[in-house]
Amino acid sequence: MPAHTPVFPGAHILVVDDEQATRHTLAELLVRMGYQTVEAPCGQKALEHMARQRFDLVILDLKMPGMDGTEVLKAARELAPDTVFIILTGHGTLDSAIASMRHGAFDYLLKPHSIQTIVSAVEAGLAERQRRMHEDPVTLLERALAGLKGAPPRPEAALPTEHILEATTFPKVQNFREGRVSTPDIRVDVLRRLVIARDHPVDLTPAEFDVLTYLMRHQNRIISCRELVAHVRGYDLDEREARLFVRSHVHRLRHKLEQDPARPSLIRTVRGYGYVFSTNQRETAPSPEKPS
Repeated sequence: MPAHTPVFPGAHILVVDDEQATRHTLAELLVRMGYQTVEAPCGQKALEHMARQRFDLVILDLKMPGMDGTEVLKAARELAPDTVFIILTGHGTLDSAIASMRHGAFDYLLKPHSIQTIVSAVEAGLAERQRRMHEDPVTLLERALAGLKGAPPRPEAALPTEHILEATTFPKVQNFREGRVSTPDIRVDVLRRLVIARDHPVDLTPAEFDVLTYLMRHQNRIISCRELVAHVRGYDLDEREARLFVRSHVHRLRHKLEQDPARPSLIRTVRGYGYVFSTNQRETAPSPEKPS
């Protein structure tokens, strides 16, 4: 692995996994990235470590003998209320992964995962930890508005080029070449990963941000759950699993973005097909296209 400059050098990270090889590999990678790590082979040991030491971030396997990851997450609310949790899950435990997100996990990685996926998730999680500890709502608003007005991005805020798609792929998207997507109600700065809804900053998890951005880039077109998951996470899931993944994120997005989450006007469900981001709140969702 090439030399890496940590965004938050010296951050303390706990790696919890009953698979020794996976645990050691992750811990070694994080040490080489410039972080301090502690390993735990089970949920009970993880809680013991958290009772003795403060951790900035925990990478937590879900499926473990004895106490599983979801139970650890629940118990850690009192032990480590400010710690950021990233969940590890295998292909067959997506339901549990979604449940863990509802219990406050920041994001999750699907096994097997690439090094770049781990690096991105860890640094996004540590950035969230930093924001929770040091950034009040006024500061967040000022930073977000400055970014959306065109201030040059900080180097560490830029996304890898593979996340930037060609403007011609997405009709009706404003300022896309500058890394921005906007509607009358919502503005997104893709490079800085900032979202402003009706002049207020909105905190989104990485998965929520990616789902929203993909839907906005394809405004007024129905997107299947399977397509969403494939493009925002790179997972080839069947329709049921993809629907479970997307439903949880769309539910939270509606509560963060919609004026009336019970009657969504921005992200709308097309039953049996997927979701559509509507730019005209008075119109009904477009009809699904017939398969060619």
